Amino acid sequence: MQIRCPSLQLSNHHLPHRYDLANRRQPHWRLKAQAETPAIPIKKRKTTKLYIRRTDGNSCSALRHCFCFERRNKLNMFSSLNMFVARGNWADASHMTDLTRRKLLASSASVMAGAALASTSNANAQGAIPQVTAGTSPRPAPAIIQGLPDVLVVGGGAFGAWSALSLLEKGAKVKLVDAYGVGNARQTSGDETRQIRAAYGEDEVYSRWAMRAYDLWHQRQDEFGRGMIYDNGVLSANEPEDKLAVEMDIFNRLGIPYEVIPHDELVRRWPQGRWDDVEYALYEPKAGTVKARESLIAVSENFQAKGGEVDMAHVMPGAMSGGTMASAVMSNGEDITAGSYLFACGPWIGDVFPDILAGYIRLRRSEVYYVGSPAGDTRYTYREFPNMWEPHAGAYAMSDIDYGYKVVPRFGIGIDPTDDDRVPSSFLMLKVYDYLRQRLPGLVDQPIVASRVCALEISNNHHYIIDQHPEASNVWIAGGGSGHAFKMGPMLGEYISDRMLSLADDPELRDLYAIATHAPHA
Repeated sequence: MQIRCPSLQLSNHHLPHRYDLANRRQPHWRLKAQAETPAIPIKKRKTTKLYIRRTDGNSCSALRHCFCFERRNKLNMFSSLNMFVARGNWADASHMTDLTRRKLLASSASVMAGAALASTSNANAQGAIPQVTAGTSPRPAPAIIQGLPDVLVVGGGAFGAWSALSLLEKGAKVKLVDAYGVGNARQTSGDETRQIRAAYGEDEVYSRWAMRAYDLWHQRQDEFGRGMIYDNGVLSANEPEDKLAVEMDIFNRLGIPYEVIPHDELVRRWPQGRWDDVEYALYEPKAGTVKARESLIAVSENFQAKGGEVDMAHVMPGAMSGGTMASAVMSNGEDITAGSYLFACGPWIGDVFPDILAGYIRLRRSEVYYVGSPAGDTRYTYREFPNMWEPHAGAYAMSDIDYGYKVVPRFGIGIDPTDDDRVPSSFLMLKVYDYLRQRLPGLVDQPIVASRVCALEISNNHHYIIDQHPEASNVWIAGGGSGHAFKMGPMLGEYISDRMLSLADDPELRDLYAIATHAPHA
């Protein structure tokens, strides 16, 4: 039997992620199937599933929806199905014969790359990752093992959770595991909030990424139906003039809104602050606060709702030979197998790969404190006060969303992410109040209502590490967040999934994030 799809009629409803052709559970889909003669009777045999990708120009990822058609027939259905929906139009794929799923992905890589390029052309102007043109995929399709996860993602933080979701949305079968669970208190992303801003000195790539991530956060917020990003802006006080000039030039070229606000205007706009020591400040209105732990939980929930699998397990790399890794190993000694592997293990990444990353990641203890606002006083909330970025003052601060006014004193000591207690230091609590006396005297008499101790992983050059393992092409490593990964989460997911699926691979970024570009800390 040969199935053809000459037309596909869709309603205005959101399309389902999977459609059971045999049972027709989605009445608003109408699929016309024509059978060539002689027909082969369909018998009750083991169900085989095929995932079809559909482009969606309005979505934040190029290949968004995944539909599942089922045939109770062991014959190779890949040779007859018309593949790759593009706004309801089906491209003829009848010439494909005897295709395994792996070969199908390989043969269609150029089609997917072209679709990704077309659907993100406007986004590229705002800092999206450049896409390769059709037919120029720099590497073969990812490894696939039928019946098992296409990709096993180890680590449910900013790198891992967003990558797992993006991989799933682009058609991969994905399993996400974390040793302590997504959103746990040990991981770098386990705090309540993180800051998003675009001022990165000369590092223009992160200014571009921040603006793209900002838009993606808002899109995901609408999709998930829960608050994840708050547009309260960021003030950078008394930046060195040469650094400010570079950032202004980048902002002007990229169209990023900003103001340089003098002292008197700061006093007028935000009278609750003390500005005696501030001559001017760079203000970014398209910046603010993102939820950390809650956002990761939202990503995990949506990942599972779309068909992904999440588990709590301690997983380490397995033996590598012949340029690949056949399986990973769980702490109970059992093997866990997939076609490709992504290890995004946050502050543990150096311990997971000591043979190639020994000394590459420095861990820093970061203590954050939440100071309660006076009852009924909204002057320090995100609606009325921006975040403050002033590391030269010994701290940075973020407005009260629902947990208190956040102050993060700067103090660079190490941490063991597994065994160290996460109890705040009394002398750093004193530094919190020193900062409040300097900047927000109205909070000096208020109590610290909560605190967190985070483990930050810092690379030697403050750039991410996103690369394949040098001894196994199906093993990917992502880490080295260096204090600016969480805000980029949706963007990191897009970038990593594109590279793993051979949809895009910008040479400059590939070199920037390569293991070879990094080195052990001095």
